[in-house]
Amino acid sequence: MKGLYKVLPPFAPDYSGVCSVLFDLGGLVVILDASGCTSNFTGFDEPRWYGSSAAVLCAHMREVDAVLGDDEKFLRRLENGMRELHPRFVALVGSPVPMVIGTDYRALARIITARTGLPALTFDTNGMRYYDTGASMAFLALARDFVSAAPAGVAPTMNIIGATPLDLGGNGAARELIALLAETSGRAVSCWAMGATFDDIARASRARLNLVVSVSGLAAARHLEATYGMPYLVGLPIGNRPTLRLLNAIRSSLELAPEPEMSPAAPERWAAIGKALVIGEQVMSNALRDCLRLDLGVADVTVASFFHLDETLREADDRHLDGEDDLLALTQQRQYDLVIGDPLYRELVTIAPAGRFVPFPHLAVSSRLYWDDDRALWGEAAAAWLKESICNARWR
Repeated sequence: MKGLYKVLPPFAPDYSGVCSVLFDLGGLVVILDASGCTSNFTGFDEPRWYGSSAAVLCAHMREVDAVLGDDEKFLRRLENGMRELHPRFVALVGSPVPMVIGTDYRALARIITARTGLPALTFDTNGMRYYDTGASMAFLALARDFVSAAPAGVAPTMNIIGATPLDLGGNGAARELIALLAETSGRAVSCWAMGATFDDIARASRARLNLVVSVSGLAAARHLEATYGMPYLVGLPIGNRPTLRLLNAIRSSLELAPEPEMSPAAPERWAAIGKALVIGEQVMSNALRDCLRLDLGVADVTVASFFHLDETLREADDRHLDGEDDLLALTQQRQYDLVIGDPLYRELVTIAPAGRFVPFPHLAVSSRLYWDDDRALWGEAAAAWLKESICNARWR
């Protein structure tokens, strides 16, 4: 039955995607809910929350306030918080409650800006869509509302757009990615939204290149290209040959000398893997597919995802999954020799005799269950990890 989930937990919702993008930027993020949605984000979707000083607050909406439409009480609490926290902006993030009662976000934003002079962003999220939709909305809002044409200050050479713990994990992945790309470009790299400041966002138009590392960052990158003529690339540096290819594409865009290309992968014993399936966010999964093909010589690799698949990044056999039944049917039909995905997918896949399942945690799926097990695997370390994981994977 479409939409019936008997094994998988609820995925990170759209409001968590918005909050994850805005988390580090010095704003006051207010989720318009009774308290459950805020607790869901801070407790289960955001590993940076513990020990942080980020201002993600709950509106504490109550039934009587919803019935009477008493916005003034909320606005007074908001103003008190702003006097204490001194945020750079305010963001109002929706939940199922304001969806049901028809909250006018834009009217609230106009009132907030008139009273405080701060920019106010609004996001018509409702908890019924997945995190990637909310994250895309937030990245686009940053690009549209805060990027300036000619800001003062030192600008980065390159912007990374689309980075959140929901896709990259929280154990240093963004820091290692920034370091790798900074070494390649020879200058500072701004990472939206794991490390970039509000001022970095404002200066983003002066960068020479945008690197999109998740589907959530595509809308913002396309807006920046249309508005400021900024080129963008899409990809993640996973594996030996794919990393070299991506870094050379970056060097070419920045008019730097390329590194020598590597020869095609030798089939070795990985030729025993006839068909492989990668389940996850599209850009990450495409990068893993490139590693399988170029480093391990596995030609037949399909990407499947419960989340958005952009048509420009999609191959003919890639599949969007509307529910658990789609994943069950796909793996029963294709009988893959290798499946890579979040550990929670293991119960839903059928693989070929002597096939293997390699766990690759996706925080938006399994949340706290595995967020300490995620891996920052950029460059050649990924190919070595993948080979070792295939060797050690459990036979089904």
